[in-house]
Amino acid sequence: MTTVKTKKSIKPAVVVTYVIATLALIAGWFIPIFGYGQGMDTMDMMMFWYVPAIINAFFNPYLGGNLIPGSYVGSHDLPEFAEFVSRIVKTVDIQILALMLMIYLLVTVLAIIFIIPVCIGKKEKKTSLTCAYIIEGAAIAALAILFLFATWEHDLTLTFNGYLNLVCVFGAVLLIIFIQCMVAKKSYGFLQVVMFLLSVLAFLVAMLSVEWVVVAACNRLGIGSGWWETMLNTINAGGALIVVDNTSHTGFNIFQTLVSSSYAGSEAIAIWSASNSITMNIANVCIIALFGILLLNGIIDFIALLAGNKNDKKGILLSHKGGKIVSLIRYLLALIIAVVLLACALADQDMNVGICLYLLMVVLLVMIIITIVRLARVPAQKRRANEQQAKSTTLDGDSLTAGSEEQIDLIDENPAPAYTAPSYGDLGPIDNSVFDVPAIPAAEEQQLSIEDAAATPAAAPEEQAAPEDASAPIVYTPRQVIYNGPTDEFIETLTTEEKIEFCKVFIDKSKGNLPAKMPEYEIGGSNDDFFPAIFINLGKFRALLSSGLLRKIYKHLNNK
Repeated sequence: MTTVKTKKSIKPAVVVTYVIATLALIAGWFIPIFGYGQGMDTMDMMMFWYVPAIINAFFNPYLGGNLIPGSYVGSHDLPEFAEFVSRIVKTVDIQILALMLMIYLLVTVLAIIFIIPVCIGKKEKKTSLTCAYIIEGAAIAALAILFLFATWEHDLTLTFNGYLNLVCVFGAVLLIIFIQCMVAKKSYGFLQVVMFLLSVLAFLVAMLSVEWVVVAACNRLGIGSGWWETMLNTINAGGALIVVDNTSHTGFNIFQTLVSSSYAGSEAIAIWSASNSITMNIANVCIIALFGILLLNGIIDFIALLAGNKNDKKGILLSHKGGKIVSLIRYLLALIIAVVLLACALADQDMNVGICLYLLMVVLLVMIIITIVRLARVPAQKRRANEQQAKSTTLDGDSLTAGSEEQIDLIDENPAPAYTAPSYGDLGPIDNSVFDVPAIPAAEEQQLSIEDAAATPAAAPEEQAAPEDASAPIVYTPRQVIYNGPTDEFIETLTTEEKIEFCKVFIDKSKGNLPAKMPEYEIGGSNDDFFPAIFINLGKFRALLSSGLLRKIYKHLNNK
C-alpha cells in the first residue's frame, strides 16, 4: 500500500487569528477611550456614537448639508481633534479624518462578512489567508493614514490621546499580521517581520523627535528628564535629525514646510533658498529624500508581509534573490543620503547633528548587514530546499509518491529493463585444433537444436573447453557481465546492472540530456545538489531508472 506524506494545514491558525482581528476592529467602536483626556464623559468616549457625525462631516461639502438629520446626531458632534479639512483636490474641501473613519467603518463591516470565505476557503489555494490579509492590510493602511493626518493637523500627543482606541486596534491587528506571517512562512516570515519593524523604526526616528518620546516617557514614569538634556549637551547633539539655531529639524516638519510653501507657490524658498548656505540647502533636500525613501521602504516591507507563499508549485523554497538585492539597494540609498546629511551638519557651523541621525544610521547599518547575510545564505537555502523536497518523497513497494496532499503515480508498474552489456575480456590464445574437424557429408549434416545447446555443459570462464569427440558440436558461452566504468563510494553500493544503468543515464547521458538546471554528478564528490534533483525531476527519470536503483538513491539521500 502506498502512503502519502501530507503538509500540516495552517488554516485553523488563520481562522482563529482572523476572528480575533475582527473582534479587535469591532471593539474599536465600543472601547470608551475615544477622545481620552479631552474632557469627554466616559460614555461619550465610545466612537460608535459618532458614526452619524462622521458620515455628515464627509458628505457635507458635496451635498451642501447634512445627510443624516441632527436628531440622530444628538450631542455627539464630531470632536475638534477629529476634524481636518484638506484640499488635495483644488476647490474641493475633503474631511480627511472623517474619510479615514468611514473607511475604517467599511473595513469593519467587510471583516464580518469575510469570516465566511476565511472559514470555508480552500487551504491549497490559500483563500483563507488571502482574504484575511486583504481586510487586515486595509485596516492598517486606513489607520496609518488617519494617524499621519491627525498628527499633521495637531501633534503627536493629541493624536495618541484622541485616538487611543484606534491605537490599540492598530497594534492588535498588526500583531495578528505578524503571527499569520510567521505561521505561514516560518523563519522566513520571522525575518520579514524583523525587517518591517526596522523599517518602521528608521522612518519614525527620521520623521519625529526622539526627545519628545523620551520626555513623555519620563513624565509618565514620574522621573525627571534632566539626564536626557545632560546627555545631549555632552555629545553636542539635538533631539532630531539636525538642529539649526536651537530649532529641531525633523523629516515631518520639513515636509510640512514644503507642502505649505507649495500651496503658496514658493516651494523653492522653503527647501532651496538663496539666503541659506549651500550646506543648509543640501541638508533640506536630504531630509525630504529620507522622508520619501524611508516611507517607501516601510510600505514595501509591509507588502512583503502580505506576500504569497514562499514555495513554488513544486514545493521548493523560493530564494527571492532579486527581491533581496532590491532591498539592499533601497537600504544603501537611504544610508548614503544619511551620510551626506551628516557631512553637511558637520561642515556647517550653524548646524548640529541630532541624535536621531546617529540612531538612523545605526538602524540602516543593521538592516544592510541582515540583508547581506540573507543574500549569502541563498545557495544554502536552495540546497536545503532541494534536499527537503527529495526527502519528503516516500517509497513503498514498487511505487513512489511525493509529499503532497494528493497521491501521484511517479513510476511505471513495468519499468524498462535495465541495460546489460556483455563483456568478453581477454579470451587468450585460441587452439586451432578445435576447428580441425573432419568434413561431414552434406546429406549427413545436422544442426544443433536449441534444446541440445542448452543441455551442453558450458566451459568455465577462465578455461577453454576441449571437446572429447572431434565430431561433437562446438559451443561458445559469453563471459560474465562486468563493469569497467568510474566508481566511488555510492556507485560501489550498486549491482553491476545498476552501475551500468546509472552511468548511462547520469554520466554518459546516452539516454538523453539532463534537465537544464540539474547539476552534474561528480565522481567521488558530495553531490548534495545532484541526488535531490533526481526526485525533483522524477517525471523525466521514472521510465529510465529501475525501482531497485531508485530505492538505493533514495536510501543514500536519507542517510546523508
